[in-house]
Amino acid sequence: MKHCSILTVLLSLTLAALPASAAKKKSKKEKEDSALKKRLAEEKEVKAEFTYGFNEVDQSIVIVSCTSDRGRSSGSGFIANMDGKTYLFTNQHVILGADKIRFKTASGRTLKPRGVELAATRDIARLPLKPMDNALTISSTPTMDGPIAVFGNSEGGGVATELYGKVTSIGSDKIEVSADFVSGNSGSPILNLDQEVIGIASYVKWKTNKKDKTEIHRFCYRLTDERWGTVNWKKYNDDYGNEYRETEELIESLADIISTWFMKPSNRIEADSHPIHGIRMWSRDHNAMVNKIEGMLDQGSCTQDELDRINRKIRNDLISSADDLSKVCTDRARTLRLFTSKQKGMTGFLKSEFDGFAERLDKIAGGIDAYSNNYLVKFNYFHFK
Repeated sequence: MKHCSILTVLLSLTLAALPASAAKKKSKKEKEDSALKKRLAEEKEVKAEFTYGFNEVDQSIVIVSCTSDRGRSSGSGFIANMDGKTYLFTNQHVILGADKIRFKTASGRTLKPRGVELAATRDIARLPLKPMDNALTISSTPTMDGPIAVFGNSEGGGVATELYGKVTSIGSDKIEVSADFVSGNSGSPILNLDQEVIGIASYVKWKTNKKDKTEIHRFCYRLTDERWGTVNWKKYNDDYGNEYRETEELIESLADIISTWFMKPSNRIEADSHPIHGIRMWSRDHNAMVNKIEGMLDQGSCTQDELDRINRKIRNDLISSADDLSKVCTDRARTLRLFTSKQKGMTGFLKSEFDGFAERLDKIAGGIDAYSNNYLVKFNYFHFK
């Protein structure tokens, strides 16, 4: 009968990916470099068509700075005329959940909006301003393949950016563009050659195609043909802002946890002080289980039967931990759906956001369950050397 000291057993990481060959890595890098070179050449070609740049519109570009108990964030906005009035436009998601919001033009002028109006179905907020000479004009006629510029605040860093591209598709409520905008550009104006706003930079979508390549699509909401409603922003934000930000934070945290945990199910998860109760409690219980597993290292020698029994116990604990994390997701998804079903004053955009959050949480739970059923049920923490 085989015997072994548990101090000498090894962790089997059957999920670890095999390293790619040097040739494949080189080929991938060459393709990425070629794609980057092509994109930069196209951007340079589009930029050459514009007779104006950032400096000609900087008095109309707005940097939006937000603070809350979660920290600081920022986005972009712009000043434009609509329906005979002057407004500061930005995305609803940029300002949701903020305790304090500051608006300053890229040229350094502080703005004091007079209220908040929200688009009924799109991720847009417009804030009334006193009439201003530098307000941009809004166009309702985007042109397919038309050159566009995106001027805004890159990565929320307060740094002005100029991005160029073309309109790649046109829908009734949004357009897609090739300009390489990022998160801090949310709320930036999409400008045509005539210095008119044809849309507002809103979100990026990643999609894996049939060849397992990731496609990136960048969407901008159109500003025309939409209904607007005035809201008491403090009440609206108190009712929905915290729930929105907390759910966003939960989904981001789950992505970080899973990336660590899936590679090694017995990894300790440092989330004991996480602001979200469900994650905090799961982390505490999971780490207590890890302590027990690590304590088994001191048991000395064992037989194969004893090793199998220990592995069964560890498997059951890991599966239980997976079930608990899955339940954090499904419970929150259920709570979100109940929450949105009872709200009368929520915009259609925000309701769709919460519905999307619930769907993502259910998918994450499904992924955790599949991981448990397909991998953890066969997982051996210890094996004889």
